[in-house]
Amino acid sequence: MSDLLDQAIAIARDAHKDQTDKANRPYFLHPEAVASFVDTEEEKIVAYLHDVMEDHPDYMPVSGFREKFGDAVTDALLLLRHDRDDSYEEYIEKIRSSNNRLAIRVKLADLRHNTDVSRGITITDPVEREQFYTKRNEKVQTCYMPAIRKLSEQLRTLDEASKPDKNENPE
Repeated sequence: MSDLLDQAIAIARDAHKDQTDKANRPYFLHPEAVASFVDTEEEKIVAYLHDVMEDHPDYMPVSGFREKFGDAVTDALLLLRHDRDDSYEEYIEKIRSSNNRLAIRVKLADLRHNTDVSRGITITDPVEREQFYTKRNEKVQTCYMPAIRKLSEQLRTLDEASKPDKNENPE
């Protein structure tokens, strides 16, 4: 593991230390899971940090992220920060239309974890668990699945565009 990845993990762990998710589990488990779904070190750094900038805007200024992690990571983090003035659909469209592969890949990993039905299994009260799953299922159908389709299609389009044309003669 690199020093930058170690720093990203430490920042995420510290920023989310007093935070729990909707199932009352330590919030840090979410970025940790998202990071497990991506491949490159840069993707993992963004995965660990993707909610720090959004949930804890005073933790570090944007310039601090830029200085520590560089432009590519910071630009992806800025795209992944959901401006509450934007609808969820507008937020996803900003990510999609940015053509930022790093942000798209991490958002798809985030959505993968957000749709994981096992996340609510730790809720012991049956009424609370039922409410959790009802809300989750609605969000999955209305927000997450359309977002997954849009972002996956955009990633396929970007990947196709970056492939060399079979009809071109390499010199």
